[in-house]
Amino acid sequence: MKKYWLRGYTTRRSFIGKTAAAGGYLFMQGLRGTVLSALPAGTRTLEPIPGEADLTDDFPGIAVNSPVIVVTQSVSRDIDPRAVTWTYIREILHHAGLFFEILIPSQLSSLANRTDSIVVLAGDLQLTPDQQGILASLVENGGSLIGIGGTSGLERVFGVDGQRPLAEGWIKVSTEDHAVTQGLRSSLHVFGGHAVTAGTATSLAELDTGRQGPKGSAIVENRFGEGQAILLAPDLIFSIVHIQQGVPVLQDGKPAPDGSAPLNDGELKAEDGCVLDWQRDRILMQPDGEPAFLEPISDELREIILRSVFHVASQQGITLPILWYWPRGLKAVGLISHDSDGNDPAMAPAMLDVLNRCNVKSTWCILYPGGYPKEFYRTLKKQEFEIALHYDARSGGEHTSWSKENFILQHRWLKEEAGLEHIVSNKNHYTRWENRLDYLRWCEEVGINSDQTRGPSKKGTIGFPLGGSQPYFPIDDEIESPRMLNVLEINLITQDLVVVCPAEYGRQFVDSVLRHHGVAHFLFHPAHIQKPHVAEALCDLVEYGRAKGLEWWTSEQIYQWEMSRRSVTARFNSSDMFTLYVENLLPEATLLFLKSGHEPQSVHINGQPASCKTWKLYGFEFNAVNMDLEGEVKLQIV
Repeated sequence: MKKYWLRGYTTRRSFIGKTAAAGGYLFMQGLRGTVLSALPAGTRTLEPIPGEADLTDDFPGIAVNSPVIVVTQSVSRDIDPRAVTWTYIREILHHAGLFFEILIPSQLSSLANRTDSIVVLAGDLQLTPDQQGILASLVENGGSLIGIGGTSGLERVFGVDGQRPLAEGWIKVSTEDHAVTQGLRSSLHVFGGHAVTAGTATSLAELDTGRQGPKGSAIVENRFGEGQAILLAPDLIFSIVHIQQGVPVLQDGKPAPDGSAPLNDGELKAEDGCVLDWQRDRILMQPDGEPAFLEPISDELREIILRSVFHVASQQGITLPILWYWPRGLKAVGLISHDSDGNDPAMAPAMLDVLNRCNVKSTWCILYPGGYPKEFYRTLKKQEFEIALHYDARSGGEHTSWSKENFILQHRWLKEEAGLEHIVSNKNHYTRWENRLDYLRWCEEVGINSDQTRGPSKKGTIGFPLGGSQPYFPIDDEIESPRMLNVLEINLITQDLVVVCPAEYGRQFVDSVLRHHGVAHFLFHPAHIQKPHVAEALCDLVEYGRAKGLEWWTSEQIYQWEMSRRSVTARFNSSDMFTLYVENLLPEATLLFLKSGHEPQSVHINGQPASCKTWKLYGFEFNAVNMDLEGEVKLQIV
């Protein structure tokens, strides 16, 4: 696979300049501070934190005049500590391939005459009566509103009679044939937001909060005038961040009561920060009946948001374009990584021989000190394998304990030892982790672009204890002005089939990843490759994934593709005409167009009809087009 490098996220300033030059026209007002005056009597006032006016500069949308408009705001963490994560909606939608705008509440006046819009409220926002009136009119006149985390004072529009704060709970689907809720498999564990009482709205899902928590609905849908509103009452945005990034690792995590996950082993590691539940969030695996985190909860929380957007778009007859996760219409990709524990020079060629028999490229994480012979690194590079770092903060020696200085030292050592100009990815030895985000900031500082550490070290935490299969960029929500960390996280599912768990687990996890179109990341240590049945399990896993429509990539390839697809922005000229601006070549990309109505649709690209296939995603039908994306691409639905 060719390599495509990016400088980083497209900034709002460069995007506006690019689209203005290309089209000579912009639909975007200048940024102004949020107006939070004149709230209804008895409503608490949320003070904007410094930098509110620059919110859309730091977290820009990726489209101009898009029908999908995200509205969020900065809120002091002294008033709502979860609100600092609301801007993460950008990461959720951007990774999903949606093209959207982002506004702050003071810009809502620009929506006064846009009844063809889908407005997503990211968080339980504190809006003025005038701002609430604009949104109510938009829905009443045929637009759509999706609320996440609370009503934002729009109870009448959402058709609910009240809301109560939620600490923690599980969404329980009650309407299984609805487009937003059908086919969900995970426990849907959520944190924060609200439970609501349905009034005129139809409840699609309830909340299970145990004996002490508030009861009520989690997801409701309401017709309001000519439009519709969907309320996702729990704070799905915070829940996704909380599951992915966990709590600070300053002590051992609480072990599983059944003894399957003894986290209290005296070593701080990624899963010590896990916030999921041992009983309710795991599923019994085959063939041994042991529990694991088989269903990726954060993936399904993301999908609930996407399904809501697709549902109201299809109801409104809006043809949404989506840039699919992977090229060639792939359902998912896989990643095989190796940690060089022991640095045995005899085991490395044995592993390489198995990989070549399987015809698969993988990522080799090299442990300090020692590593492999330099000739072996030359062989890996010649055969297009990836050489990554395996940071050792476990051994406890002078240079193998947890510190930024040791991380930098080991990074420099591998570059010199293996003759590398740049190291793209790293996995920490024994999934070592301390605190919460410190290590990711170190990766940024030395230029490591992707991490593979967040995953299990125990059989009982196998699967998705720290998020889902979707690769993601974390948010640094511990600083005064939150920002995205430019380190792509690719969660680890399990180590060493046969050695750690039955080989049959592999296929079950591949199936789970395929359902959610993410990355199936498996670790195989060279130290185990000559043990009975390990090589066979690796080859079976690779072939099974391929047979199911999955390709096996390196961590470097995943990062390069993800960054290249994130360079694509859009300008909507009308409801059926838009232009894509592609900063980096995206070969064999897949574009999806949500089908609206019952009439046949065709896609024209740069004035020429395109060959389309019908796709079904989350129960919705799309037209799919595969093509090389480069430069300026004009699209029209006819």
